[in-house]
Amino acid sequence: MSNFFINPGFFVAGIIAITAPIIIHLLNRRRFKKVDWAAMDFLLEAQRLNRRRVRLEEIVLLILRCLAMVLIGLLISRPSLNVDMAGVFDAGQTERVIILDDSLSMGSGLKGEKPIDRLSTSLTKGFEALANNNDQDLITIVRTTDPSRFSPNASTLNEDSISEILNGFKEIEASDKQGDLISALNQVNNSFESKESNFRKVVYLLSDLRKADWNDSKTANSNESVTDLIKKISEKASGFYIVDLGEGEEGNALIELVEPIDKTIVNGVPSDFEVSVRNYGDKVINNVEISFSAQGALPLKKSVSVINAGEVEVVQFTYTFNENDRNDSYVPIEVSINTDDSTGSDALSEDNKYFFPAPITSGIRTLIVDGDPSGISGKGESFYLANALAPIGPAPSGVQVSILDDTDFGSANLSQYDVIFVANLYRIDGEIVSRLESWVSEGGGLVFLLGDQIDEDVYNDLLYKEGAGILPLKLLKVGGDDKEEKWVNFKKQKESHPLFRFFEGDNNQLLDEVKIFRWWNAELDSELDESNSTVLLASYAPDENLPAIVEKKIGLGKVLTMTTPLDNDWSNFPENGASFLITSQELVRYMSPNLVSEGLISVSEPIAHKVDVREFRQQAKMITPHTADTVEVDALPMSKNQSEFDWLINFENTEAQGFYEIQKTRADGGGDYSVLFAANTDPVESKLERVDSNDLMSVFSSNNVILLNSTQPILENQSSVSKSEVWKLVLMVLGVLLMVELFYGWWIGVRR
Repeated sequence: MSNFFINPGFFVAGIIAITAPIIIHLLNRRRFKKVDWAAMDFLLEAQRLNRRRVRLEEIVLLILRCLAMVLIGLLISRPSLNVDMAGVFDAGQTERVIILDDSLSMGSGLKGEKPIDRLSTSLTKGFEALANNNDQDLITIVRTTDPSRFSPNASTLNEDSISEILNGFKEIEASDKQGDLISALNQVNNSFESKESNFRKVVYLLSDLRKADWNDSKTANSNESVTDLIKKISEKASGFYIVDLGEGEEGNALIELVEPIDKTIVNGVPSDFEVSVRNYGDKVINNVEISFSAQGALPLKKSVSVINAGEVEVVQFTYTFNENDRNDSYVPIEVSINTDDSTGSDALSEDNKYFFPAPITSGIRTLIVDGDPSGISGKGESFYLANALAPIGPAPSGVQVSILDDTDFGSANLSQYDVIFVANLYRIDGEIVSRLESWVSEGGGLVFLLGDQIDEDVYNDLLYKEGAGILPLKLLKVGGDDKEEKWVNFKKQKESHPLFRFFEGDNNQLLDEVKIFRWWNAELDSELDESNSTVLLASYAPDENLPAIVEKKIGLGKVLTMTTPLDNDWSNFPENGASFLITSQELVRYMSPNLVSEGLISVSEPIAHKVDVREFRQQAKMITPHTADTVEVDALPMSKNQSEFDWLINFENTEAQGFYEIQKTRADGGGDYSVLFAANTDPVESKLERVDSNDLMSVFSSNNVILLNSTQPILENQSSVSKSEVWKLVLMVLGVLLMVELFYGWWIGVRR
C-alpha cells in the first residue's frame, strides 16, 4: 500500500469514515409509535405505491455520501500512480534535459576510461538509439561549467541535429573550470516555469558524484542544496536520472600554492619561494618530485619522500632573477610535480602544475622625507636610515632610496613609491595629508619618525583628527632625559611581529642594548575601529604605558609610527650596527605593498587591469594560453568615483589555465610594456572523494529519481511511465461528487 499512497493511514481512516453516513441512515429508520386515524388508509396506500422509489433514492444518496468519505481519505493520503499524468493531455512530445558535469575533476582516472570518456560513450550510444526510433523529441543540454547557457536549447531531434550533437560529444574534454551544479539545477528548475513548456520533460544528470559538488551546504547564489533542487525538479519532471560516471575512490596530489616569502621580488637579489603540495587522498604518497622553472630555463628540482594522507608539505626554492636592460618586468614561473602513477595516489594530472607571474622590480621604491637635513656626515634625519636601507657594497639590498626635503615633498608624485618615511618633519599641510591618505588606502606603507622638529598641534589637528586620521596616536609632549643619563628600552608587545624577527631567541638581548633617551609621550585611541585597527607593537620599559611603535591599517595600506627618530640624537640605536641595519631592512619590507600576488587569478575569473591613459594608449593586446594569436582589448573609463585618467581593461575569457599577457603601448611611443597574469585551477576540483550512492538515494523518497551507472542505457529510457501524484484529479472528482450529492438531496426533498 505504501507504494500507492504517500500517507496510507489517512486512506484507512477514510474507509472507516464510511460507517458515519450508514449509521445516520439506520438511525433515521427507527420505529415510531403507530396511531390510526381517519385518513391513514389513503396515506398507507400512497406509501405502498412509492416505497421502492423512495428506498432507491435513499440508497443512491447513501452511496454518494460513502463515496465522498472515501474520496476525502484518498485525497489526504496523496495517492500516486505509475502514470505520467502530464503526458495524458499532451501530444506525446518529450524534452530531454541533459545536465553535463564537464568540470576539471571529470578528467581524473588512473586506469581505463576517465569519467569524461564514459560520459561521451554513454551519450553517443543514447543519441544513436534515439536517431533510429524518434522523430519528435526535443533536446536541451546545460553544462555545469556554463550553467547560464543552454546549448542546444529545446532543439528538435532529427538526423542533422543528432549528427551535430554526436560530433560534439566525441570530442568533449574536461575543462579547466570549476563546475557549479547548484546553478545548473536552478536553471533547469526555472525552465519548468516557462509558458512555452507544454510537453513533458525527462532530466538526466551525468556526474562523477564528488562530495565537493553533492554536499548539502547551500551556496551564496542559492538557498537550496543540490538534493533540494533535485527533489523539486523530480516532482515536475516525468523522470529524473542520476548517472554515476565515477569509479571507486581515487587519491590525488596537487600543487596548492606557490608563494614568495617576500612581498617584492627584486632583480639581482635572491628570492625565496614556498611550494605547497597537498595530498587529498587517503593513502601515503612517496617520492614526489617538484620542478621549479623560470622563463623556460632548466628547472630546479627537489623531492619529498613522504606526504601523509590529507597533509601538506612545503618545499622552498631560492632563485635569483637577472633581467638585463629592464627595470620592471614579469617572469613566468611554472612549478610542476611528478608522482609514481603505479601507487594510484594521483588520479588528476591537470592540477600537477602551477603558474606564477613574478613581477620583477629593481628594488623597493622608498622615499625618505628628511625634516632636518644636514650636509655634515652623520647628521640629518635620513643619514643612518638611508645607509641601512641601501648600504654600499657589491650585493644589492633590494631597496631603492630617494631623499627629499620638506620643500620638494609637496610636489612629489607619491605613486612612484612603495614606502615613505616621514622623518621628523616640522609642518605638514592639508593638501599633502589628503594625498597621503589616498596613497595609503591604495596600498602604500607610511612610517612616521617623530623627533624634536615636530609641531604636535599640527600633527594632532591634521593627522590624528581625534582618532579619525592616519596618525594612530595623539601627541602630548616630549619626555625623557636631555642629559642622557637615564634611558628606557624597547619592550615588545607583539612577539611574533615581522619587525622583531631578528630579535628572536638569543638575539633578544640585542634589543636590550638599545637605549632611548628621549621620546614623544602619546596616548592611543581607546576605541579601535575594525577597518582601521590600531595595534601597539612595542612600548618603553619599564613603563609599558608609554607607546613606542604603533601600527594602524587603513584601506589596503598601513601606517607605522615610532615615537622616537632613527637617528642618534635621541637614542643609540643607529650605533648598534647589524641590529639596526637588519631592523631597517625588515621594516621597509614589512611596510611595502604585496605586489607579488596581483596577477594571480583562478580559471574563469575575469582579468581587471587598470590603465593610466596618460602613460599608455587605450588599445592593448591580450595573448592567451595555448595560442600565439592576440586578442584586441580596450581600456574603458571607470566609475565617476575613480580618477578620470584611470581606465580599466576587463577580459573575461580565462577558461584555460596558464599565462595571460597584456601588451600595452606607451603613449609617448616609447615602446611596449607587458603585464602578466596567471590562471590556476580551483583546488576544490582536486577533491576527488565521492559521495556514497546509497546515502544519496536514501534522501529521495520519490521513485521518480533513479540512479544509473555508465554501463546502463541512459537516453534509451523512454520514461513514459513514472510515478505521478493524482491528488488534483481526486479533488476534482470529490468536488463534482459533492455537488451531485447536494443537488440530488435537494431534488429528492422537493419531490417529497
